[in-house]
Amino acid sequence: MGVTNMAACRGCGCESCRNSYCASKVSLFQQLDEAGLEKISSLIVSRKIKRGETIFREGDLLSSLYIVNQGSVKAYTYNRDGKEQILYILAEGDFFGELSLLKEEAVEYRVTALEDTAFCVLAQEDFRRVLEDSPQVRDQVLAHAFDRIKSLEKLVQVLTSKDVDLRMAVLLTNLAEGFGVKELEGTAINMPLSREDMAAYLGLTRETVSRRLSALQAEGILLLEGGRRVIIRDMNRLKELME
Repeated sequence: MGVTNMAACRGCGCESCRNSYCASKVSLFQQLDEAGLEKISSLIVSRKIKRGETIFREGDLLSSLYIVNQGSVKAYTYNRDGKEQILYILAEGDFFGELSLLKEEAVEYRVTALEDTAFCVLAQEDFRRVLEDSPQVRDQVLAHAFDRIKSLEKLVQVLTSKDVDLRMAVLLTNLAEGFGVKELEGTAINMPLSREDMAAYLGLTRETVSRRLSALQAEGILLLEGGRRVIIRDMNRLKELME
């Protein structure tokens, strides 16, 4: 299947489109031509896990590149108090495990599915061959590593801030970028995170998260629809809370 036919596979499983669409989603591979995508697609295998299932734990050796084809996962660890601290939320087209392929070592976090999730998996040996054959992919790995470091630095800044609205605004804008859909009323997010997960990400209590969401709704910035749907009605005002 060629790159021009990828759209026909939207929403299907990896097996249905020989993994071509899965490979084309990932920023690492977007600079490759049709032949390069086809080569990678031939190396990819599929894996599915259920909501709440953990795919890796601290101490496991990560020896494959994992691409999220459908669904979403959270990467997290535990702080000294034994409370969960979310590091990343990964959605369709995101990936993890790329650095462990360059240097095999035990992971220091867990990855758990927030919903039923399908992965495309590229084994270590195959991925290393891709890096040798495709300098542009190698450059993208380095760029992605830099972006992830910057993301962690930003998370540290957010967690050390005492400004709860700042923390909420950072999380909501990040979720809007990853999960948001433009609608008439604003940017709608079908939340991958529960209130407990949001609290774990922000280092707050569930009650504080619920109160601040309600306050943002009262101010006209958000519209809450049930427990898992949020519409950002005024993105500019939300971003002002981050300044």
